[in-house]
Amino acid sequence: MWRPFRTSVRFVEMDFMTDIHSHILSGVDDGFQSEDRSFRALELLHGLGLRHALLTPHIYPELYPENSPRFIRDRFTALYPTLQGAGVSCRIAGEYMVYQGIENEFSGENVRNHLLMPDGHILIEMSYAFESPNIKSFVFQLNALGYHPILAHPERYNYYSKKLLEISSIADIDTKLQLNILSLGGFYGHIAREKAEAMLEKGLYSYLGTDLHTLSQIEQLKSVMIDRKHVREIERLLQNNDILWNSAR
Repeated sequence: MWRPFRTSVRFVEMDFMTDIHSHILSGVDDGFQSEDRSFRALELLHGLGLRHALLTPHIYPELYPENSPRFIRDRFTALYPTLQGAGVSCRIAGEYMVYQGIENEFSGENVRNHLLMPDGHILIEMSYAFESPNIKSFVFQLNALGYHPILAHPERYNYYSKKLLEISSIADIDTKLQLNILSLGGFYGHIAREKAEAMLEKGLYSYLGTDLHTLSQIEQLKSVMIDRKHVREIERLLQNNDILWNSAR
């Protein structure tokens, strides 16, 4: 527990019990590539206090053509007996790239065949280089279907300025925003860190995640310091993570 007189606190000293964004499931994307490393990651995170993890492989046919919901579910089912031995309860979801034509995957008979987070939440992302031209229409479609979109790591999108006007406009159309906690450690550059801090101060985030891809990022996670002025907001996001996990039905 942090002490009020301290100027900052280590993130791993806080009550980090639920991670809603990670690439720990091995052999499905650019994250972990071996079952042993996946298990080791969960084991190390458990030692830091983690109890629940949503595993969110990339869903993007252009880069990962095999990553259908069925393929990922089968992979998760095969690895689950091993992963649960690390002490962290895991569920499967997905991180959907917003590409041209994704709308077709959320219509007709495909409409309910998706890797969702609890209570109809769905994690989406865009390219770091350019905004998806259909982002707002796709968010509208998701909301019309009764889903609750969460945009991953908006602080990392280079085309969104530190003035936060574009990011705020996304939040204003019923999109929740998820912080990559490593952004606060400067691991994606100082601009991403500055945007993350500004968004925390404006209360724009709803959740946070590790977006973990490698074991080395766990060591980076241990070094992330949270400025005293951001502690209460980070605590709110951690509580939201727990609430999301517990809303599964």
